[in-house]
Formats: sequence, C-alpha cells, structure tokens
Amino acid sequence: MKSIILISTGLLAFTLLGAQSDPAKTIKSGKVVYEETMKIEIHLEGDAAALAASLPKERKSKKSLIFNEGASLYTNVKQEEATAEQVAGEGNTMVMMKMMEPDNKMYTDFAAKKQIEQREFMTRMFLIEKELGVSDWKLTGNTKDVLGYSCQEATRLSKDSTAIVAWFAPALPIPAGPGEYLNLPGMVLAVDLDNGKRTIVAQSIEPAVVDNKMLAKPKEGKKTTEAEFKKIVEDKMKEMGVQNGSVKGTAGVQMMIRIDK
Repeated sequence: MKSIILISTGLLAFTLLGAQSDPAKTIKSGKVVYEETMKIEIHLEGDAAALAASLPKERKSKKSLIFNEGASLYTNVKQEEATAEQVAGEGNTMVMMKMMEPDNKMYTDFAAKKQIEQREFMTRMFLIEKELGVSDWKLTGNTKDVLGYSCQEATRLSKDSTAIVAWFAPALPIPAGPGEYLNLPGMVLAVDLDNGKRTIVAQSIEPAVVDNKMLAKPKEGKKTTEAEFKKIVEDKMKEMGVQNGSVKGTAGVQMMIRIDK
C-alpha cells in the first residue's frame, strides 16, 4: 500500500538607537545572501511511526537579495540539487521524503510601496500583487550584532498570528529585507518566526552596482490577490485531507512523504 502526503509550510516614526557610524559599512546598492533554516515536525502513525526519528529535523536553503535605493528582488540561490531526498526503512515499511524548493520571487518597489510576489504551488505559478501599507512593526529597544552591524529588534504578528522578530541595521538605509520581512528604517539582516521554527539570517553583504534591468519584476504566473491565493491553497489542502484545510507559515517549501508497505 502506498500513501502520499504533501505538506506546504511552507514574514511610522522610529527612534534609531546605536546606529553604525562607519561610512565604509554603508551600502546602498548590492547583494545579501541569507541562509534560511526551517524546523520540520513529522508525525507518522502505525508501522511508519518508528521511522520518524531517522528523517531530517530541519531544512536549510540559500536566498539572495539584490537591491538599490529604489527596489529589491529576493530569489532562491540556484543549487546543484533542486530537491533533497531522505529514505528510511524498517521491516516491510519504507519512508521516502523529498523536499522541493519552489521558484518563488519577491520584487519590492520602495517608492510605490508595492510588492509583486511570484509563488509556486503544486506546479502552478501565481503572481500576487500587494501594497506594503503602513508599517506595523514595533521596536523593542533590544540590539544585537549581525555581520558587524548593530541591529535593532522589531516585532509583529503575521496574519495567521505567527510571532515575527526582525533585526534591522540602521547603518544600511534601505527598507529592504528577505521576502515580506522589510519596511523598516534599515536593511533586515535576521528574522525569527514562531520562536525559532523558521529563521532567516544574512551570511554575507557585498556592495555592487545594481541597475533596474537586474531588478526585473516577476512576470510568470496567474495574477491573483493574497486572499484568492490563500483560498486556492486551503481548498487544495481540504481536497487532500489536510485537517481544516489550512497551512500555517509562508516558507513555501513543499515536502512529499511516500510510505511503502
């Protein structure tokens, strides 16, 4: 007997404290490479339950953000292997898990305060346009160092009530960041979602000339709204038997688990 489970997991006035003063560190155009780590919780039943411990507990991937003072583009870093595969077996039961990185992109226009997101779901591509709106981040006054930059902590809740913590560098005066985690008075260099279940941390920052041709707006996919896309996902999850038809989180990584007996 074979069963397949698909899980999508798959985010003012400010007082700036402790800003960097070293002009050599001020970059207004360039590239940031982030490492994203997503914790994986797998619950299997029956004969396959004992195999859950041998499957991976987290997923790591690289993301790239290119930016200038007008816009930014957040994409996957191309890797040799598009999927990661893990196999575990015990007795007559075999579990195979594949993790696939969808071709998601996020373009942000700072002046217009708009974003265009290219989102892949179940081999279908969608284009989601949205307004940045008024920032709802709250500063805590906490600071920490990321890549030599003094960063300030900001927090907010996502639409699905996920706790989000971001660390931004006032010395990098671009309101950019990884994906939807931006719109702060400085580059976001680290993000923590849901108390560490997903983290995004800058690994390097390089100054470079980034012209508008390099910041190409995503064009592939069916145009839709956030609400319409959410309904498409929820309906598909219900069709596949996922409880409540809901998916929490915005990582977008798709995992397929196949159980052979």
